[in-house]
Amino acid sequence: MPLFLDRHYTKGVSEQDIVEAHELDLKLQDKHDANFLTYWYDEGRQTTFCLVSAPNAETITTIHSESHGQIPNEVMEVDQTEVLSFMGRIADIPSKDTARIAPVDRAMKTIMFTDLVGYTSMMSRLGDDRAFKLLREHNTVVRDALTRFGGREVKHTGDGVMASFDVADQAVKAAIQIRSGIPAIAVDETDERLSIRIGLTSGEPLEEHGDLFGSVVNLASRLCDLAESGEILVSEDCQNELQDKSLQLESIGSVTIRGFAEPVTVGRVAE
Repeated sequence: MPLFLDRHYTKGVSEQDIVEAHELDLKLQDKHDANFLTYWYDEGRQTTFCLVSAPNAETITTIHSESHGQIPNEVMEVDQTEVLSFMGRIADIPSKDTARIAPVDRAMKTIMFTDLVGYTSMMSRLGDDRAFKLLREHNTVVRDALTRFGGREVKHTGDGVMASFDVADQAVKAAIQIRSGIPAIAVDETDERLSIRIGLTSGEPLEEHGDLFGSVVNLASRLCDLAESGEILVSEDCQNELQDKSLQLESIGSVTIRGFAEPVTVGRVAE
């Protein structure tokens, strides 16, 4: 049976309203030979998506109309690969026999890039064995922070990490822990201290086979490249997602970034 993704603009609708509407849809799905698999609710953007197996798009509109009257603004036919690219999660879709209230997931993610400053030249000075030992210690510091603050390592970039977070506050806190932990790594027989730079932004990335793509990923990478040693740079979109007022940011203004038509407003996490 075809798989469809529909979009609702849900201004003024609460999360509880969405849960109740989904329950009403489930009560009618058998009548119309459909299966409401899961849904996503993004409160910040006031948008809801439903993933439905149904004979056709008209069936989905009919069920929504009969159950609660919230007609989707758009219905598109998709396959599972397209859903991964569009929303980033499909692995926990329940079967028709077990589907009840599907979990709420946010399309919005905060993307982090880290870069170990001067690692290439360090390899030349210290030799491969000592440099790789330092890299392993760096990996431990980064991964400990990701574990503590709910980050997912997307991939290792050689001398850094790309990670994603569901909550921007957690991403910034992880970045702060990483920044403080990296200089504590001892570089044997030298007075050198390791340093890291980090870029963060928030948005809706595309996902395929566990990797993330799109402008939000590109911007996080560019911010990491822009950062000085020991800096954590944060885009305006990420700053807008922050809820913890104890996180101190300093504005560095609008910055022209390669690949982006408009200047980007950037902040720096205070030390």
